[in-house]
Amino acid sequence: MGNNLFIRTGTAIIEMSRIAKSCKNKRFLSQYFSADEIRFFVKHKLNTALIAENFCVKIAFAKAIGTGMRVIRAQDISVLRDRLGSPFVIAEGYAKMLENREGYIINVSVDHCKEYAVASVIINK
Repeated sequence: MGNNLFIRTGTAIIEMSRIAKSCKNKRFLSQYFSADEIRFFVKHKLNTALIAENFCVKIAFAKAIGTGMRVIRAQDISVLRDRLGSPFVIAEGYAKMLENREGYIINVSVDHCKEYAVASVIINK
């Protein structure tokens, strides 16, 4: 693993039906997701699985840094995909300050099935 030191991990799981129901609220997307994420969702026809995966990453990230969502805003954690479809996090605000100050390297894994979406975040230093 090289010189990376394991620091923290966070995991989250959510029911897809909960996200599908939340998406019916017009404010849900703008309340929890960045503009870049919303553009990504629209490009993918508001796919519930992608929205649920991103939501889980935000919760898992907040757990991994040890603050929970009480300190960081959900919109300050953008979850995007690289050209191969692998998720990665772009932090803003307080989350970015922690990432920079502590020298965090953020690793993300997501998955879903018919009923659930799950995400794990591992933070190395």
